[in-house]
Amino acid sequence: MNYRKIIVEAWEYTQANKRLVHWLGVVPAFFTTTFSIGYLMYQYFAFKKSYLFDNADESFLHTVVIAIFDFIKNHFSWTLPLVIIAIIFGIFYLLLPTLAEASAVQIIARERNGQRVSVSRGVRHGIMSFLPLFEYHLMVKTFTVFSILIEMAFVLRNLGVGIFEIMLPLFMVVLFVSFILLLLFTYTDFYIIIDGNKIIDSIKKSSRLVITNWRDTFLITFLMIIIGIRIIIQAIIVFMVPIFVVAVTSYLTTILMPSTGIVLGGALGLIALLVASYLNGVVNIFTYSVWTYTYLDLTSEKELSARDKVNARDKVEVEEFASEEEEKLGFLRAPHKNIKD
Repeated sequence: MNYRKIIVEAWEYTQANKRLVHWLGVVPAFFTTTFSIGYLMYQYFAFKKSYLFDNADESFLHTVVIAIFDFIKNHFSWTLPLVIIAIIFGIFYLLLPTLAEASAVQIIARERNGQRVSVSRGVRHGIMSFLPLFEYHLMVKTFTVFSILIEMAFVLRNLGVGIFEIMLPLFMVVLFVSFILLLLFTYTDFYIIIDGNKIIDSIKKSSRLVITNWRDTFLITFLMIIIGIRIIIQAIIVFMVPIFVVAVTSYLTTILMPSTGIVLGGALGLIALLVASYLNGVVNIFTYSVWTYTYLDLTSEKELSARDKVNARDKVEVEEFASEEEEKLGFLRAPHKNIKD
């Protein structure tokens, strides 16, 4: 498998399909980035007001709840529209990223096989695998690395350092197990989206594909690094947006009227959010392309059982592959040759 070729083709495909990036990358990334910013800001202020940094009489969650009730009392006419907006945002945040992934993978896989697929047709194909993919995402979301880190933060913030140190070995074991499981489940999404398999069957086939292609561990590791870079980029962007907005707003309120500073700070924050969503959308489509190409290449290779006979053509291919491997491992054969001499 040509790893470099896959990466280059995936990036060229991402750059050449702007409509795919805009509709199935940027739009869902806007909702996920916005939610991530809000959630990480909550975690930041919750830690800041915890016993680790402050001896506050009440938690940050209690402060937020009281502030919400006060807002409802003072601006009751705004409550219903804001609740409706929050519900709509929540629905889009929960459903749109999964639908976008299913649709994008369908388009990428079909166009890799020579089909021409529009975004609307890709969405139609993605809807067919949306429900099982959404169910699978809900199932694995509980043991992702990010979820476990949030649970560790909750224990540290609320139960104390002593309890956290006691539970730290358990968390380390859970992190290791979750990493292994997620590695085995690497291709589950694609078995569900491309081949229409059920969740359990997709998990089994994905685990088998990862294990039987252990020679491609370098590729899997490289792709995991790509995902790690993606997460780091998103985390940096998510942290930088609120810091940028707060810093600019604070500065503008000191030199301008408070209302003017808040408006300008909000406008700059919206621009920063759109830029962050665009970058995350590009990375998402690029990641889908890399994994889809890898999945298609690995599943196109027929695995021979112990009872299968090798015909002449396959035998030549096997011999050519063996000779290539021998050349790669020539430095291991050299000592044996010297021993014979």
